[in-house]
Amino acid sequence: MPTDVKTFRHDFARSILASPEALRGVLLCLLVAASSGCGGLGFLPGGGDGHDGARVDGAKSEATGDAISTTRAKMRLAPTEPYWPFHLGELQVASDSTAAAVGSLNASLALDPSYAPAVSLLSKIYYDEKLHSEAIGLLETFLSRNPTAPDKLRAALALHYETVGEIEKANAVLAGCAGDARDAHGARVMVSLRGESPQTVLEIAKRALDADDRSAANHNNYGIALLYTGRPVEAREAFRAALELNQKLPGALYNMAIVETFYFFDEAAGREWFARYKRFASEDPDNLAARFDADVSRTGTAPN
Repeated sequence: MPTDVKTFRHDFARSILASPEALRGVLLCLLVAASSGCGGLGFLPGGGDGHDGARVDGAKSEATGDAISTTRAKMRLAPTEPYWPFHLGELQVASDSTAAAVGSLNASLALDPSYAPAVSLLSKIYYDEKLHSEAIGLLETFLSRNPTAPDKLRAALALHYETVGEIEKANAVLAGCAGDARDAHGARVMVSLRGESPQTVLEIAKRALDADDRSAANHNNYGIALLYTGRPVEAREAFRAALELNQKLPGALYNMAIVETFYFFDEAAGREWFARYKRFASEDPDNLAARFDADVSRTGTAPN
């Protein structure tokens, strides 16, 4: 039975559940939602099932550069429109220019302090950079001035609170979300792992899954809750379901390596799942590479 909760980050929010058994940790993958366009809310930790749109491969870098040039031109044509500096920030995140993106997003907010997409993306950047105090200040101020803001932003604030150990504040802000707010489900699961009874965590995770069973993140989080209640067989099926929806989901891949290795004692299967995980992420909180006695190649494949 897990005894405590700690956190680490890659391109989106996750948590590790430490166990007194051989298991040292399991990932809770709260995916980053990505949306675009004037009505989008940008990237948000724990916002729902999406992908990490904040990275592009080399084949797309030239297109990204062209898009940045086009966006700058449109900024000059519409200097009072907050969308264009926001969109420039999106493109700069995609090209790993985080500092430039922060500047662009602040420029968007200077034009319109109520522009939620810029706040959302800036919050996500702060989360990845572990600048939680800055994010909390940003979101608290924004929500106090915009009480009808999307629940995605309340969920983001709750995740920042959770990361710094402010669980009462996290629960309070989540209480302000609509009961069926899909954007808050992931945050509710993560916060509940901080001390709720295992059964309560399972119920919260199941509600999130029932609300959106096409979410790979929800299946993965439900698997975490099942492990938390001592049901590894069902947990493994939940992780598999997550990977059927998103075969590149790092949290579920790492969880499969954990569950096969420590719960089903299949070292070979665990090694193969870890190899696949390393194709998409680099952090290794449980030091599985050492467990398998070598660094695992990023070109490994997962078992059927």
